[in-house]
Amino acid sequence: MKLVFCLSGKTERGPVEELVNEYRKRISRYGPVEVIEAKTLKLQTREGIHVLLSPDGESMTSEEFARFIGQQQLGSVKNLFFYTGGPTGFDELLEGHIRKKISLSPMTFSHQIIRILLLEQVYRAFTILNNEPYHK
Repeated sequence: MKLVFCLSGKTERGPVEELVNEYRKRISRYGPVEVIEAKTLKLQTREGIHVLLSPDGESMTSEEFARFIGQQQLGSVKNLFFYTGGPTGFDELLEGHIRKKISLSPMTFSHQIIRILLLEQVYRAFTILNNEPYHK
């Protein structure tokens, strides 16, 4: 399963870029990773599951999030898309095709911070699925 992170805006240089690259590298140990950055996100037309990060999405523990990712792997999903919004939210056309909405917090974060939180949680999910010590 390929993980595709569809991120609103560009990653800033410096500490944010370093953390995004570090978690991308860590996640790539578990499978292919693609990062798409765009001012306006478009729905990816490739086959897969589309997940929107939104404050009004489903709240999950790290273990529940890991189970969700594991279920997608077992279900032979080709691509798992994660979309993060920008300051104006999401295009209605994008939101109409989303299969699942997940909230990392009811708070609002900048598009720079949320990409780090998302990548870290995806990495944590894989360590949980593989019984690795990172999560402890």
